[in-house]
Amino acid sequence: MKWVKVFGLFAFLHLGAWLASHIWLSSHPETTLIVADTSFSMKDEFPAMRRWIDDYVSTSRYTRVIVGTDKALIGPYEELRSSDAIFRTAFGRSSADSLQRYGVIEADARVLLSDGSFNAAGWTSIDFGGDS
Repeated sequence: MKWVKVFGLFAFLHLGAWLASHIWLSSHPETTLIVADTSFSMKDEFPAMRRWIDDYVSTSRYTRVIVGTDKALIGPYEELRSSDAIFRTAFGRSSADSLQRYGVIEADARVLLSDGSFNAAGWTSIDFGGDS
């Protein structure tokens, strides 16, 4: 009978820890800023970039994702009707200077989806191998 009480106590403590962790992480999510390079040379990579963003969001449970392009900030991913809104236009070239507008946004992680033609300080670059 003693082992049943000990098992019940550990199960109760374990459940309590999981519940407390869930409540804490739900109310204090990490923020990730994802910026997609929408230059004309990346147009063929848009479907792969869209899949990458969708996969990232679906596997990041306690993370608030903010999406933008090298041209403009789009906003929180959960407020988008579709991830297609990210890739509406393709023009121009992207550079490290085009990321300067995102310096004021507080984010725990910054991810740049690009062809790897430039490196931006403070950003994790995901290379999609487009023509540069």
